[in-house]
Amino acid sequence: MTVLSCFKSASRRLLSQDQGSLFTGSEPFQIKFLEILSEAIQDISQAHDWNALTQLCTLTTDGNTADFALPADYDRMPVKTDVHSSIWSVNYEPAKDNDEWIQLQRFMPSTIPGYWIIYGGQMHLLPTPREAENPCFWYISTNLVRDKDGASKSAFTSDDDTFILDEQLLLLCAIWRWKQAEGLDYQEDMRNYEIRLSQLAAKDHGSKPIRSNRRGLNRLGIWAMAR
Repeated sequence: MTVLSCFKSASRRLLSQDQGSLFTGSEPFQIKFLEILSEAIQDISQAHDWNALTQLCTLTTDGNTADFALPADYDRMPVKTDVHSSIWSVNYEPAKDNDEWIQLQRFMPSTIPGYWIIYGGQMHLLPTPREAENPCFWYISTNLVRDKDGASKSAFTSDDDTFILDEQLLLLCAIWRWKQAEGLDYQEDMRNYEIRLSQLAAKDHGSKPIRSNRRGLNRLGIWAMAR
């Protein structure tokens, strides 16, 4: 289903009208519905760590760099995620907050492979990773839309764009939001949206990494070395 198909379906349900284009023309319904769709895709993307939006970032290390730019489409890291080293069998520890990061920089305990934090649009590692260590981590992309050629982007810009996630969910979300904006009763439509959202999120399990006492593993010394 393209965004135009979604727009047409919503127009038939809400106005009993057919529409020729979402982006060609300046009718009030077109303008408002495009804004509603833009808000809807953002809300849906934030509601769950969707597998379809999950990407792997691998940092290229040279032995001198400790601060790395995040991917251009970086939105957030999944709730359950780690920064993985390619040479250690244990993962980097996340700094709890910016204040702890300052303390780690001043008095870094002997922990392998080290620590990480994100601020200022960068991934920061401590200590500086060795050459070709190339740590990697999963992240959620801001690219929620595909164009007709399959290229991903962050927003709808053409009638033949498609939503990367569930299009029926997008339609349900847009309908209740439009009714809310118009001052109409939208509670049942919102419940229908929330039910489908819950069902899809339950099926979309995402990554479930095995958690362990990593601080304890770090004390294994040479046995923590791998690969």
